[in-house]
Amino acid sequence: MWGNTATLHRPGVPVMVVVALLLLATFPSTKAFTSPRIARCWTCTHWVPVPLPLRSTNNDDDNNNNPESSSAPPPRPRTFREAEVLGLQWMQEGNYGDALDAFQNGLKLPGSKNDVVRTKMLSGPSPVGGSMGGYESKRSNSLDEFELQAAHYNMACAHAQLGNVNDAIANLQTAFENGFDNYATVRSDPDLEPIQKEKDFETLMAKFEPKKGFNPFGFLGK
Repeated sequence: MWGNTATLHRPGVPVMVVVALLLLATFPSTKAFTSPRIARCWTCTHWVPVPLPLRSTNNDDDNNNNPESSSAPPPRPRTFREAEVLGLQWMQEGNYGDALDAFQNGLKLPGSKNDVVRTKMLSGPSPVGGSMGGYESKRSNSLDEFELQAAHYNMACAHAQLGNVNDAIANLQTAFENGFDNYATVRSDPDLEPIQKEKDFETLMAKFEPKKGFNPFGFLGK
């Protein structure tokens, strides 16, 4: 933290000038890097920008120093969140096919919901007596409702960009069925623009999107 900015002020020297000089002294050259890029797609927790890693813009130097850097595959995701972040990176690069693969793979990976799965043992004494086998409990991490919303919404975005209208609408419907209700975002998201004028899109929105206008029976839940 900068602390109290009043301590930086001196007579005749505006605070912003002092801050600018400090920044220039700290970062003498920013030519080699771009600012973090922002992913538009939905994340599993909130609709927030996802900062992506900084990349060098000096490709010649990178290739000379590390010839394998451009061809090295990204690490294989081990969790839903890792697959989601990878997919968002691909979306930001315009690589919608790989983004779709990452989102689909995320559905098979551990999520943030803790579950206990009980399976019947094939043999062994029953804990309550008798000759039947008992049950074995194992902990697992499945996807919660927000992760399911995120996965299917992002898959809808990728399908839309790939021109797969039916698949995009089907995944959007699944996101709605899992509780996603940010309809204003759906109508304005540029990643969904290829399907926003489709008749099936409007039919889907009419099914889930609340009707506009005052409902006198709203307080009764009708």
